[in-house]
Amino acid sequence: MAALRDRLTGLVPVLVGLVPVLVGLAGVVAMAVVKMALNEAVHRDIGFIPSMAAVVIAAWLGGFVPGVAATLAAVLLEAYVFMAPRGALSVESESDRIRLALFTLVGLLASWLAWLRSQAEQRARAVMAEATGARDRADLNARRLAALQAMATQFARAATTAQIVDVGLDQGLNSLRADGAAVYRLGSDGESIVAVAWRGYGDEVMADVRRLSLDLPTAVTDVAARGEPVFLEDTAAYTAAFGPPGVSRAAIVAPAAIAVVPLELEDRRFGVLAFTWADAHELPADRQAFIAAIARLMAGALERARLYDAERAAHERLNAIAEAGRVLSLSLDYEATLRRLAGLALPLIGDIGIVDVVETGGIRRLVTTSRPELAAAASVIEAHPLDPKGDGPMATVLRSGKPAVFRVDEAAIKAAARSPEHADALARLEARWALVTPLNVLNRTTGVVAFLRHADMPYEADDIELATELGDRAGRALENARLHTRVEQLAANERSRAGELEAVVASIGEGILVTDPHGAIVSSNAAAIRLLGGPVATLDELLARLLDPEGARPRALAADPSEYRLAGRPTAWAEVAAYPVAGSGEHQAGSTVVVCRDVSAFRQGQALREVFLGLLSHELRTPVTTIYGGSAVLARPGNTLDRETRDEILSDIAGEADRLYRLVEDLMVLARFDEGIEIGNEPALLQRLLPSVVDQERTRWPATTFRVQARSDLPAVGGDETSITQVTRNLLSNAAKYSGLDGTVTVIIEPGDEGVVVRVQDDGPGINPAEADDLFSPFYRSQTTARMAAGAGIGLHVSRRLVDAMGGRIWAKRLDDRGSEFGFLLPRYRGLPDD
Repeated sequence: MAALRDRLTGLVPVLVGLVPVLVGLAGVVAMAVVKMALNEAVHRDIGFIPSMAAVVIAAWLGGFVPGVAATLAAVLLEAYVFMAPRGALSVESESDRIRLALFTLVGLLASWLAWLRSQAEQRARAVMAEATGARDRADLNARRLAALQAMATQFARAATTAQIVDVGLDQGLNSLRADGAAVYRLGSDGESIVAVAWRGYGDEVMADVRRLSLDLPTAVTDVAARGEPVFLEDTAAYTAAFGPPGVSRAAIVAPAAIAVVPLELEDRRFGVLAFTWADAHELPADRQAFIAAIARLMAGALERARLYDAERAAHERLNAIAEAGRVLSLSLDYEATLRRLAGLALPLIGDIGIVDVVETGGIRRLVTTSRPELAAAASVIEAHPLDPKGDGPMATVLRSGKPAVFRVDEAAIKAAARSPEHADALARLEARWALVTPLNVLNRTTGVVAFLRHADMPYEADDIELATELGDRAGRALENARLHTRVEQLAANERSRAGELEAVVASIGEGILVTDPHGAIVSSNAAAIRLLGGPVATLDELLARLLDPEGARPRALAADPSEYRLAGRPTAWAEVAAYPVAGSGEHQAGSTVVVCRDVSAFRQGQALREVFLGLLSHELRTPVTTIYGGSAVLARPGNTLDRETRDEILSDIAGEADRLYRLVEDLMVLARFDEGIEIGNEPALLQRLLPSVVDQERTRWPATTFRVQARSDLPAVGGDETSITQVTRNLLSNAAKYSGLDGTVTVIIEPGDEGVVVRVQDDGPGINPAEADDLFSPFYRSQTTARMAAGAGIGLHVSRRLVDAMGGRIWAKRLDDRGSEFGFLLPRYRGLPDD
């Protein structure tokens, strides 16, 4: 069965090769049929044109062999079908034989040319493929070189081993598109490796493989032991090399693909670098070389870091040795100095150090020993400080200020002990000799230091001299530390007060800026930065941001508050005052405190008030004048007005009275909002409420056509019917005013996503889209339409306040063709909170 399958498989290329030949023969037959039809149509033989077309097509598409096959087939068909004697392969006419010969030559020539074209195309494709491959390889090499250069640059910037390992792992993962990476170092025992850092593996996985014995059959341990890199492209290759892995170690020990290279320098191997892929991954020679290059770069950087660390450690040791002689005079921390003092000369002078220091609350004692087994006894001794009035040798030195050497015997212990427990602890020290030296500062003894020695060897003059010098240095160091601590406490108090002051300044609503004597801003609070539109560095920069009421920049700031407009912000105003602070010297200039207060709202309120009063006086004067004048005319005794004139005057009076009523109604709404009055929340059906409002406006605007489009199944909205009526009336009146004579106003009431939407559309000139939000500002009137109709600029602002209070939203927009739309949405009625 397998042999038959192999034979059939071998026939596939042969059958594929026969396809162009068969297609060419089919084309010849088809052209013969076409020629027969054409001959029948023109009543003569049209020659070899169809056959030659079939041969050319077969040669062009199939090459040399299909072209030759098509040529021979065409010759046979021409001789058999179209040449005498028909139905035979012989040709009687000499001219026909010549024609067939020429046709054969042309067909073979065409097939040969097609073969040449095919060969040329194959060579061209091969050249293009080689060029593409070379370009791809060049691009890949360039990217890898750039990656190595970037990695080398980052390695050069990294100083520590951890930083270098992080760079190598992150850059390696990014360049190789690997799923995981790890760096192992050889253990100090030389028989294991320890993970230094990793990427792409969970901590629970690394817990199993963080330390691996070199005897374990894995890729990383094999490279660590032998120094030869390992590149395995799939799990099967890994299993063949190292056997089936343990399940708990599969994530790092046996991934689908792995590359492990040694980290070594000058034949000194100190670790391995591993990259893994979750799926099978090709690792050709060029990629292996790239990974090895990464490892070489990392190894060099790690060696540099090792040398740097070694140098730093040596430097620290030298500093530690030097610090032992200078620690007392250089340290400014009182507690640290005190604790170091007891062990300063151990074990150079003694094995145990006892320090007693005179502090404000009494004597403070610290004990240090170089023998851990004496720690318990040292704690007891430390709990029993020196009695300055006692008879012991340390109390004697404290009072005399002179060093002393004595044997530690029962008498000395008895004299120094302050309790039986204390005496027992002193005996357990097993000291033989003691050297006590005072801590002197400016001829004043501030404490004593006692060095106790286990060896039965008396202290000599050199020991006393060294101890005395240490005592003098220790006394000065402790005094410096004590003063430093006091200064730190004072500084902390000052910082606390400064912090409190800064908090107070930050909480002040006014802007505060403080300058130094040279005009540089050294401090500013958030209010000042916010008011000035950003931080300022100097007083001149502050002056550059201010403009006086005439538009000029001030040259200086006065102590009296003055108002300035902020440059580039026409509506922003600030009240600024400068208060100089006296300098430390008689003729020295001090700093300046600048106080800024935002008066924009106040100025804007004044401007709005002036505009409001101007508009209000105009809007009130017009209807009052009309009502007063019309009433006077009608009330004049013996007037001879005809009925039409009287009706016209009465209509004007009614219209202006209604206008005055609406203006007062809007003003009352504004007054209610200023008082904080809330609007009720009752259910309202807009499809029933608004048509009556439209009818009222239709009577007021007889020249305007009003249309209402409303669905009957709309849900109830939450709000106040009076407020809804006032909003709708304002929008209808606004639409009617700007629609002009014979205008049309359409009211659409439809459901919305959150409630019910009311759209009031007119066919007027339309609004400027840039003014859509400004139209709802108080007293705002568009310059493009202000001349078309009178108004105070209050109605739309009142409408927005009412809609917002009912939980809805209102908008204005220009329609696509002509006119504007003013609409609002009220939310669906949800019931009262207590329902």
